[in-house]
Amino acid sequence: MKSVGSTQGQGVNILELFLAIIAVGFSVSMLIFMCHDYDENLLVRQAQLPEGPASALFDFEETYFNEPFLVSGERSDNTEHISCSMSYLQNFKKDSVSKDGQLQIHGELRKGESLDVCLKRYNIDINTRYKLVKTLVKAFNVRRCRPGERFDISLDQNGNVLSLNWYKGPFNEYKVVADESGSYTISRSPITVENRIVKVSGQFTGGLYDSFANYGLNSKVARQFSEIFSSSLDFNADIRVGDSFSIIFSKYYRNGEYVGTGRIVAAKYCSIGGSCLEAYYFSDGASTSGYYKPDGTSVSSSFLRSPLKVYKITSRFTTRRFHPVLKVYRPHYGVDLAAPIGTPIVAVADGTVTFTGWQRGYGRIVVLKHRGGYKTYYGHLHRFAKGIKKGAKVHQKQVIGYVGRSGYATGPHLDFRVWHNGKFVDPLRVKIASSGELSGVNFLNFLEQYKQLEVLLRDDISPGIISVKKETIDKKPKDLTG
Repeated sequence: MKSVGSTQGQGVNILELFLAIIAVGFSVSMLIFMCHDYDENLLVRQAQLPEGPASALFDFEETYFNEPFLVSGERSDNTEHISCSMSYLQNFKKDSVSKDGQLQIHGELRKGESLDVCLKRYNIDINTRYKLVKTLVKAFNVRRCRPGERFDISLDQNGNVLSLNWYKGPFNEYKVVADESGSYTISRSPITVENRIVKVSGQFTGGLYDSFANYGLNSKVARQFSEIFSSSLDFNADIRVGDSFSIIFSKYYRNGEYVGTGRIVAAKYCSIGGSCLEAYYFSDGASTSGYYKPDGTSVSSSFLRSPLKVYKITSRFTTRRFHPVLKVYRPHYGVDLAAPIGTPIVAVADGTVTFTGWQRGYGRIVVLKHRGGYKTYYGHLHRFAKGIKKGAKVHQKQVIGYVGRSGYATGPHLDFRVWHNGKFVDPLRVKIASSGELSGVNFLNFLEQYKQLEVLLRDDISPGIISVKKETIDKKPKDLTG
């Protein structure tokens, strides 16, 4: 019994010691709190924090609305003006204030911000923000502004916004200016760019895009080059290592910084065997524009060499091929172009849809009828493009369907066939006449332009900058590809 009582007494002593420690800790905390300065407003805000997930701990006063700027409750012109205080002005670097005493703010839109939230971050008062955003809406969709877009704001010593320059890109600048009445007007600012005409020459070391990349040319320049010769060359099958190219095109710079690539004005492709293709851009500023050969005939023809931009030939045109599914020898009057499922298929020429549907081994197929007794067949499709049905008119390069493996197919590919004057012909050997030619005054003007470019395109002219011209523009150049 004595041992039990001793144990109980010891338990009580431990409990009393624990309570005493808690009491001492609480007393020390209260003393520290009472002797330390605190922000009463902060405590009030903490006391009013809503219950819920962690996102509720962040007090977002601004949200995205259908309107460019909305203020809760009724907006009044008598709303208290919140100007930039002198202490606020002092937060900026001294060199940010211009000689006439105006404050210059240089900022940019952050990810997830609306224009209003962005301007609020620089202590622009609510009425001014409303007016500025309402003015900018007249020029562009403010809900489509992207992070990184820059702006400059000029304010007087009282914090009133005198002007706002908004930069949506190297070719899109807008200036908002305050008038004497306190209203704002907006205009598009003209900009000066350098248009550098350059020449690049090189050899193919593999595919088109990789070869161009070796010479610092981006994919958009490569795509231009392939489209220029799309009626004469199949860049998936025709080019060989050692073939060469030369192009003359424009590059745009602003303040010494590259901002985009312009149109190719002259291009040449030469095979190892010595045969060359040339193309020169010409436009009369009205209805005639495109690429032409030295004799004035169009580089383009009424037919493309291929309905796919990127593919691999897995089977060619032949009168005797072992069918991979049926396991018998039979003619294959087309070419099989392997490509990933969903790859867009384009019409090789203007025409009319004569059939869409399912045809046994071909699976989903589209048949187009063209001028000159031609028909084209596109088989094993995954699906048809919108609007492609019997009787529909299609134009060259229009998407008509997508690569699949419907019907008798061991993998995704396009079975492409060409019918001419009652029989199938090899799609890779079809010869189509030019789609047009220049004549009259246009031909004479083209010859004058051609003579200047042809000299520069010769192999004995080294690659590099040919000319530099400064231009003042108020919008994005039409030929800009990026």
